[in-house]
Amino acid sequence: MTKEQRIFILKFWWESGRTLQTLNTAFRREFPGEKIPTRQAIYLLVKNFEETGSVEDASRSGRPTTLSQRRAALELNISRTNLRRLMKNLNLKPFKPRLLQALNENDPDRRLEFCECLLDSAGDDPTLLDRILWTEEASFQTNGRVNKHNCVYWSDTNPHFIIEQELNVLRLIVWGGIWSYGVVGPFFFDDNVASQTYTCMLEDNIIPQLQDHPAFPTMI
Repeated sequence: MTKEQRIFILKFWWESGRTLQTLNTAFRREFPGEKIPTRQAIYLLVKNFEETGSVEDASRSGRPTTLSQRRAALELNISRTNLRRLMKNLNLKPFKPRLLQALNENDPDRRLEFCECLLDSAGDDPTLLDRILWTEEASFQTNGRVNKHNCVYWSDTNPHFIIEQELNVLRLIVWGGIWSYGVVGPFFFDDNVASQTYTCMLEDNIIPQLQDHPAFPTMI
C-alpha cells in the first residue's frame, strides 16, 4: 500500500467505527481499480500505528519506533487535537523509558565466572566473606522532601499527590557500609562525590574504623 492509502485507511477506520465493510467500500470509491487490502493487512496497519505512531512498516530489528505527536499529525494530515482525540479513544498512554545497565553478550558468562571464583576462594578461605565490606550511598535533601523515585503510594484510587520541586535545595550524601562485624560509618558528603574526596574518606575515616576492629589484621 502507498502512504496515501495507509493514511486513508487509518482515518476512515476510526471515522467508520472500525467497520471493515464500510472501509472497503470507501477504499474502492477513493482508489478505483486498486486492490482492496486484506483484513489482515488492515489489522496489522492499525496495530502498527497504535504501537509506533507511524504509518511506515514496523522495524525488523525488534526495537519499537517512536514518533512525536507533531510528526504523526503531519503524516496523517490531521490536527494535533484530532490526533490526541484518536490516541485517547485508543487508550494510548505515555510511558517514560527506564534507564538500565547495558549488558554485553559475554556479561552473563563473566558474572557466572566471578561467582564461581568467589565460591572457590571462600572455600579456600572461610573468612573471606566476613571481610567483604558492602557499601551504598543515598542523597537526602535538607528541605525534608523524599526522593519520589524511591517511594510508592499504594491506594485503591489515584491519590493525585502533588510534589512541589524546589530548585537549588541543599542536599547531603550519606555513605554507609556493612560487613559481618557490624556497620561502618555513616559518613557525610557536603558536595558531589568525586574520586579525590572518596579516596580521602576511605583513608581518613573508614580505614581507621576498620583498624580499631580485632578482625582488621586478618584483612591484610
